[in-house]
Amino acid sequence: MSMQREPQIYVVSIIVVMMLSFTVSAIPGSIDAVSAVDDPVEILLILDHDYGGNVPPIITILERYEWSITTTALNETVTSCDYLGDDTFTVDILLTEISDVAQFDAVSILPGNSHDLLRTNQTSLNLINAAMNAGIVVSAWCSAVRVLAAADVIDGKNITGNADYEAEYVAAGATFNELVPPVIDGNLVTGVRSRYYREEMCQAIATAVGVFESEAPVLQSAIANPHPCIVGTNVSLTVTFSDSTGTFLANAEIYKLNNTSGARLSETPVERFALDESTTEGVFVGVIEELEIGNYTIDFEVWDVYMNEAVYTNEVNLLVEEEPTPPDPIDPMQWILPGAAGGAIGVIVLVVFLRRR
Repeated sequence: MSMQREPQIYVVSIIVVMMLSFTVSAIPGSIDAVSAVDDPVEILLILDHDYGGNVPPIITILERYEWSITTTALNETVTSCDYLGDDTFTVDILLTEISDVAQFDAVSILPGNSHDLLRTNQTSLNLINAAMNAGIVVSAWCSAVRVLAAADVIDGKNITGNADYEAEYVAAGATFNELVPPVIDGNLVTGVRSRYYREEMCQAIATAVGVFESEAPVLQSAIANPHPCIVGTNVSLTVTFSDSTGTFLANAEIYKLNNTSGARLSETPVERFALDESTTEGVFVGVIEELEIGNYTIDFEVWDVYMNEAVYTNEVNLLVEEEPTPPDPIDPMQWILPGAAGGAIGVIVLVVFLRRR
């Protein structure tokens, strides 16, 4: 009995090895990316009445970072400046209800017209002092730097801010820098021109917190299916990126090529569209429709949550033809794979035969 079973076991082992080898080759490389959702930055945003028109875009940027945002003010509801048409904003928690500011990684006083309520309220000033003393990153936008001056936390600091209140900054002991990009001095971040520098200001806050990174997403793979394709067929794109903080946006650009030289017929793409993020982290998908007969190449633009950008050119070649391409008689892979599948079936038949003997 043992002599009859040994050939069967040997043959089955060969089948298992062959199946595993084909399966492993079809599995894409795994991506070890750290998502901001795993340990989000906790940030407290402080608003005053007459809050600025740049507040909604600033919050949108921080949401893109996937930070945990808590909004606060001295009143449950605050009103915007005239630029936003006197919109109202309902905060998450009253400033007077915050018992421990140390629960936050960062505190930011958002832009507005005057900040007269915050800079004259002892509770708000005490919170800013406590945050600075605890080493929490404290930031202020434009005229909100007045609150820092009133809280007496900018003595000996390099700052920027709304130049209309330079005298208040200097009186509080700060060195004022006019109309410059955001300034980081220790755990203090100050900014001006919130519309122009809002992206840079959010990046500066992230830098002070210690989570900012400047590496753009890396392209792992890009697949067009089917390729080649018959004219009129929709082509699916599957593109995989890796980034330590998360890929935010990806675009595809399609260029038609000269059939003889392979050069691009134009520097303007025949089609450009945003790829959709799939349910798998870092994987983006899209559909190409109605391309004319010809040869094409596909580029990709990609940004992470901090807007670090990368461009990958000529990553996918696509042939659109009128009729399907016949098999290449000299391409061994077109015969090896079907032959391997046929061989596996033959081995299975042999095993069955041996068992019946």
